[in-house]
Amino acid sequence: MNAKSAVFALISIRSQPLRTLVTRLPYAMPTVYKAVHQLEEKNMVRIENGTVMVVQEYEAQKLSNIYIQCLTHGIDPEFLTRPSTLLVWKSLEKHDIIREIVKATGLSIVSVKKILTYLHENDIVLYSKRKPIVAEYNTNHQLNRLLSELLAPKKDRQSLYYPGEVPYREIAETPDEVERILYQQIDGSLSVKDTGFLVKGSSDRLTILESVDGGLSHEENFLRKVLTTEGVEDICVLMVKQNLLNYDVLLKLAIDKKLVNVIGCYLDILYNIDKRLVPSATINKFLREKTKKRRIFLSQDKKYGKSGWEAPYEDRWNVDLYLEFGGIEHGVRGL
Repeated sequence: MNAKSAVFALISIRSQPLRTLVTRLPYAMPTVYKAVHQLEEKNMVRIENGTVMVVQEYEAQKLSNIYIQCLTHGIDPEFLTRPSTLLVWKSLEKHDIIREIVKATGLSIVSVKKILTYLHENDIVLYSKRKPIVAEYNTNHQLNRLLSELLAPKKDRQSLYYPGEVPYREIAETPDEVERILYQQIDGSLSVKDTGFLVKGSSDRLTILESVDGGLSHEENFLRKVLTTEGVEDICVLMVKQNLLNYDVLLKLAIDKKLVNVIGCYLDILYNIDKRLVPSATINKFLREKTKKRRIFLSQDKKYGKSGWEAPYEDRWNVDLYLEFGGIEHGVRGL
């Protein structure tokens, strides 16, 4: 392990005074100072009141976790986090045969063999065949999850913006992405749905984070929200008004989820409130896929009964409607 990795490993476990690093690590003073300076330049550490600590950023915190896990598993974190090692590790997402990995990474076969051997000896990868080497991730090893999180490409997040005196946006993302956003935007105004966590920041725009098992597309998010009163009267209306939906994708998802009648009916209601919202051709596409099985739309509001406006839509879409038309109309006019 080189001096820079040794410094980062130590402060990953606990922040240390700069002078303490010099006395505790087996390197000369100039070497330790140079290592700290290099880490500062990469925005991995900062010095506050003479104490060196890991910066509160997503990548730095993830790398810190990897270093700690490497130490607990008896693995050299410096070797594991080298660009060449990470390149080979990343290539295993698409390739498993050594000659394919060599071609994909541009490294020599000697280098690839050395890296794969190290990863295999530490149970990070498994061999299904040795001659030629055929390797795959050991999905039970915690370091594979941490490396995947560290190297995951940054997303164009699926944001939904709300106008008004205090504008806000909703983001439904995986726990890993929620964690990234928390680190990157903690100085802003943030709320995490269903947790009671709400902090005010420098920006007036509030970001509402929702943690979901998989990153949701706008169409997937629409299908989830349209089955709630809030979604029907507010969120889904906004998604339609902001032209966030691909209706062909939405139709395919609705077919898979057996929600064609419900979604088609809802879009038809929006169309009749304001014909600029939804193309008439989209309504016809959903009509052609309508199922014979009758569906209940917003069953949780069944206790409130019906108002009498529902009959034409119920007949056309083969649904049992429990919607508040006034609420939907208000959403269309007001947002």
